[in-house]
Amino acid sequence: MADIFGPLSDHFMHHLNKRPKRNDGVLKAISAFGDTGSFGGKVFSEEKLTNTPIVFIHGNSDSALKFGENPFQSGWDEVLKYFISKDYTLAELYGITYGDREITNSYKNFFSCAVLQNHRRFIEFVLHYTKSAKVNIIAHSMGVSIARKVIQGGELSSNGESCDMGPSLSHRIGTFISLASANYGMCPCQHAFAFPACGTETGFWPGHCSEASCSSQDFNATESCGNPQYSQFLMNLNTDAKKDGTFVASMWSEDDEILGKGNMVWGRHTSLVPHSDMRKIYSALTHNDVKTSTAADQYNIITMNDHKFKASETHHDF
Repeated sequence: MADIFGPLSDHFMHHLNKRPKRNDGVLKAISAFGDTGSFGGKVFSEEKLTNTPIVFIHGNSDSALKFGENPFQSGWDEVLKYFISKDYTLAELYGITYGDREITNSYKNFFSCAVLQNHRRFIEFVLHYTKSAKVNIIAHSMGVSIARKVIQGGELSSNGESCDMGPSLSHRIGTFISLASANYGMCPCQHAFAFPACGTETGFWPGHCSEASCSSQDFNATESCGNPQYSQFLMNLNTDAKKDGTFVASMWSEDDEILGKGNMVWGRHTSLVPHSDMRKIYSALTHNDVKTSTAADQYNIITMNDHKFKASETHHDF
């Protein structure tokens, strides 16, 4: 089996550098994080792609590839090894890093224009570079919400900044796999909204309700709470009428130590992405395990759907 290595290939970087103004943020991020901060790209121009490219988006304080010994900085190494064992190549697997990869600063991270725009540009460029009609996306935790905004497009205006992601990319996304996401917020953030990661505008604030416990397993809790208002960023994502891809899969653990026992926020599974085509629920997996220990399921879901919407060879510019 081929080794997992970064950063992005010289061939990919050569093409990325042809548009330095548009890709400035991505180029700076790639440079800042070194060999473990990115991966993907052809080794030579004639290298053929036989699989639909996949873009991976990691969670809060994680890294594109393993960085340090903390399990929350394990990167996508284990998942990439599995896909490569199934005849994928790094010309079909892509990822970059955001944040500072410092777990003690995780409470400071939120959905900023810089992070969102970098991922939007990166996905657009992977589409352009690979000449694929679609890409698949696998995202974990905070990375799911980043992916959803990048796909849905439109404006972000909060925390004193404003930016426009552009039009929806949902028609360019094949399979979208959500791993341990927090689409309705996180109960631990209920009384911690002063921290950016739990903020009421661009964080994971779950809202307030005096009629029920945030982590209540009662599926009627949302109604009894009068559909509580939660993070504005998340509410905007969840009111979009379009699916975030041709096929959307939501995967989570009932024993996630970060999202809480049962995965509930006011009677809703917070890891269930609206309009999902399937859900897969695990037990006895930690928050990070949902990423690292489910590679076979991720692969099976991707391959199950790829024949339905195999990327054409049509070239698309942005």
